[in-house]
Amino acid sequence: MARKRFLCQLLIWGSLFCIASNVFAAAAQVERIGALTAPGASDALKQAVEEKGYRITLDGGWTAEFWFAKQLKTAAKDVPNALYPELANAEFVGVVNLPKGMTDFRGQAIPVGAYTLRYQLLPQDGNHMGVAPNPDFLLAIPVASDPNPEQGYLYKKLVALSAKTTGTNHPVVIALDTAGDPSSVAGDAQGVMVFTVTVPSSGASATEKLGVVVKGAAAQ
Repeated sequence: MARKRFLCQLLIWGSLFCIASNVFAAAAQVERIGALTAPGASDALKQAVEEKGYRITLDGGWTAEFWFAKQLKTAAKDVPNALYPELANAEFVGVVNLPKGMTDFRGQAIPVGAYTLRYQLLPQDGNHMGVAPNPDFLLAIPVASDPNPEQGYLYKKLVALSAKTTGTNHPVVIALDTAGDPSSVAGDAQGVMVFTVTVPSSGASATEKLGVVVKGAAAQ
């Protein structure tokens, strides 16, 4: 009887999770939009991203517009626990425009505006251990402060540029998560919503599927 009762409870919880996930997903929309025209974006940035972008609309009317790199520079590497080890630190991934602002994974408010997105692995040190389930992040930098997508940055410089977004000592971090179905947004019972996109890459598969957290923050 105990085993039967446990199985019934498991089925109930599984059903509730599926219902919650479907409700979150139904509230989100993904549509293709035109070329990058965000104020302050340099010609080099406009030329480095694909001609069409994505507009994500969540429940309540919040929107974000993404334009991803024409080609990510990927290389096979062995990085423990990383979801996207083939990406290089500080690599240019794309541009996001936030008409209504956003909250990053640390709970920081990101002001209205356009930002470049650069990949960065969370340092595996005492200050960062356990702060996120995955060590992969995109650091947001105001487009006016990062006009050249080919420019490389050391970690301290990248953090300093991203910190200009909020005027604090902390970079703005948008978490990466496990990718789902391309061009979709999936949510979980904790309210974390992940936008999945397929981006051309230089790797053997010729594409890289990324999962970008557009809503949700680290547990406090």
